Amino acid sequence: MPDALIHHVATHATERRLRSGEVLFLKNDPQDFLALVVSGCVYAMVYGPDGRELIVNNFQSGDVVGETALIDGRRRDTTAFVCGPTHILILRRHHFEPLTAEPLFLNRLLALLCSRLRDVAALIESVCLYRLESRLARYFVTAVDECGLEAPDGVLVPLPPSQSVLAAMVNASRPKLNAQLQAWRRSGLVSWTQGSLLITDVDQLRTMALDIA
Repeated sequence: MPDALIHHVATHATERRLRSGEVLFLKNDPQDFLALVVSGCVYAMVYGPDGRELIVNNFQSGDVVGETALIDGRRRDTTAFVCGPTHILILRRHHFEPLTAEPLFLNRLLALLCSRLRDVAALIESVCLYRLESRLARYFVTAVDECGLEAPDGVLVPLPPSQSVLAAMVNASRPKLNAQLQAWRRSGLVSWTQGSLLITDVDQLRTMALDIA
């Protein structure tokens, strides 16, 4: 971005340091700010009428949360909460104008919105068309492709902070998720330590990820 735009954000953004579980915004809140994640993690979640939770996106260091506020005055579609200590920068609506007046920024924003749309389409496909084993396999195959680390016995990927969070990511109850992970562990496909999952046969996992039936 142009230096003037970076200076504008640095000058007008306010810092917030949130503890794990704190809410950044609630569904139906006004879209009056966007957030930049400096460190930590933010999850976007929706709730079903039965109270079930579905995490529809997660944001890490360097990501933007609530970017639709730049172009849309309607209310929030999701609830956003943090997981672990999280440091963010908040930019309020009355400071948006220099950003939206910059063509390069608008091009980047359009690319980001397209990426978000692809992510939502993939989530809908997974939740609606695939059984739990395949949904879980799809999640970990994506993790392998994005951040997998080669290990002597397979590939290591980071685990979400809890099984409850992972269950909300793949639209499953925690007991069913745990049962599926334990079945994989007994078969030798995976094992886990604190914070990481070791996948011993990524090709088998990729085959599971394609199994709709």
